[in-house]
Amino acid sequence: MVMELDRTLIDRVLIKLREIDHNKLSNNHVVLLPDFFVDHFLTLNEFENNFSRIKEIFLQGGGNIPGIPQKISQGGNSANTALALARLGFSPHLICRTDKLGFHLLEYFLGKNGVDISHVKTDGKLAITTALEFGEKHTNVMIGDTGSVSDFSFELLDEKDKDLISRADMICVTTWNLNKNGTDLARSVFELAKKHNTRTFFDTGDPSPRKEEIPTLINNVLTDENLDILGLNENELLHYSDIEANSVEDVINSATDLKNRIHARVDLHTADFACTINESCTLVPAPSINNKYRSTGAGDTWNAGNIFADLLGFNDDERLFFAGCVAGCYISSIEPIHPSLNELIEFIGKI
Repeated sequence: MVMELDRTLIDRVLIKLREIDHNKLSNNHVVLLPDFFVDHFLTLNEFENNFSRIKEIFLQGGGNIPGIPQKISQGGNSANTALALARLGFSPHLICRTDKLGFHLLEYFLGKNGVDISHVKTDGKLAITTALEFGEKHTNVMIGDTGSVSDFSFELLDEKDKDLISRADMICVTTWNLNKNGTDLARSVFELAKKHNTRTFFDTGDPSPRKEEIPTLINNVLTDENLDILGLNENELLHYSDIEANSVEDVINSATDLKNRIHARVDLHTADFACTINESCTLVPAPSINNKYRSTGAGDTWNAGNIFADLLGFNDDERLFFAGCVAGCYISSIEPIHPSLNELIEFIGKI
């Protein structure tokens, strides 16, 4: 299937973005939970070369490999999505649990950039991920200590947290795959949110570490009418659909199969295209990216663009294209900084 972007779609999105009243964007409140990680990135060349070097160092009894570019930044699905939303002008609120050092890092990475971190708990353990990114494609291997992300529960929410959820425009729960309480947390949060007509969004993350619990997740969360939007990529889709996907058509059929079994809208993003399946299927190719500097965080950034466009009432094709541009602009930026709305307008204008 050959997919090309429609020029009229690009023009429609540009018109909508230019008509947005930036002063009113902060009236959109999105609550995200429950994860914040410190991400430690190591940029390496091809996999085989590096592990030959590591093996040599190991066999000689230890040593040092100098000259490896490294960076530290915020991580975690909720934290990354919150930061991306703040950069777009929304008012995101992060609820998570970390320690005092983690809170100081949150202030540095998120708080000063417009994310409300006043609901963060500081009586837990910092979560850390070391991401090894290999070669020109930046294929990543992530090694993580999940800290207090692993046991965040609904019972940790106090009355102020619940009040915040009840007044939000959207509540997003992420990282089910790393949270042993993830099924109950999502079910309970979405039930609370829908009592106050708050829109609900769920991104499970890669469920492969908890394959045996997927049926329980489907029965208690994915098929629940309290869930409005399920965001996922093609690798995650494989675990929720019975249709094997070997082509674009197969992926769409697989997503349709999932949608036929759940109430929520299915929003699927891949490196090549994105689609929404609700009453019908809308498919939009991803914008072409010449320079790709990272892959980590692309899905979270796509989610932010998707949420932004959803709450502002974009049409399905406009929303999918905009989300793809937010992710594309992020991964093609030399520095791992999420784009502002003005930067996106410039990026889209060059497509």
